[in-house]
Amino acid sequence: MSKTTRSLYNWIYVLPTLVLIIFIFIIPIAYNIWLSFQEKTIGGEAVFAGLKNYQRLLASSMFYKSVGNSLLYTFISVTSKALIGLGVALLLNKKFWGRGFLRGFSILPWAFPSFVVAVLFWFNYDYRGTFNTIFKMLGLQPVHWMSYENAMWSVILINIWHGWPFFFMGYLAGLQAIPTDLYEAAEIDGANVYQKFIHITVPQLKQVLLTVMLLSTMWTLGEFTQIYMTTGGGPVDATLTIPMATYKIAFLTEINFPLAAAYTILVLPIYLFLIYFTLKQMGE
Repeated sequence: MSKTTRSLYNWIYVLPTLVLIIFIFIIPIAYNIWLSFQEKTIGGEAVFAGLKNYQRLLASSMFYKSVGNSLLYTFISVTSKALIGLGVALLLNKKFWGRGFLRGFSILPWAFPSFVVAVLFWFNYDYRGTFNTIFKMLGLQPVHWMSYENAMWSVILINIWHGWPFFFMGYLAGLQAIPTDLYEAAEIDGANVYQKFIHITVPQLKQVLLTVMLLSTMWTLGEFTQIYMTTGGGPVDATLTIPMATYKIAFLTEINFPLAAAYTILVLPIYLFLIYFTLKQMGE
């Protein structure tokens, strides 16, 4: 068989995958880019508008507000979930009675769908809800959880509560894969708990940590249900994140699909940078 024939056979094998990628990845992105340069009303014809949609977004405070909110929401949520998940994983990696029950109980929040979590916290966040009732019992002042000042922190708390078990499960799997010989050798050399954690646990968990952080960052940046069902992006855009802004532009305030398409193109570099940075670290 000639080299050309083998090459042709190879292309035939990958052709189904190539077609699939074109239809589910390339075409939607290409259409989104084309749409972002148009002006189009519902049922009307698309008219080329050049950079008008991009100029409008870059001159809008809503764009910067939503991006800033998303970065704050994602950074605090992911960092908190990573720290809580690591702490619980280290604790439940030790052998003690009831460990199996606690491991199963710990992943319970992750088992709830986002809309159930949103409803659960909505009732607890009510001025006369569970949280304020506990505050009153402790002699503390009730909190307006959904006020302009507190709304962002309230939705962050929901995301942390719902998402930290994902980190816990990833870390626990990583901890159980670390050879015990490494810790035994370190103990012989006189290493303390802190030194074993820094020089053995952290390097061994690096790949797991980066993987779960990348996935969680993508999911958190794209979180829509919890914010939509609790604050709707308000009050006064206090919790307006990228998914909420896209939804409002496309279906609520503007009903403008080309403008929403331009918005997604403008924020795309944020997602690409995060993926590139994490993959680069994993490669090292």
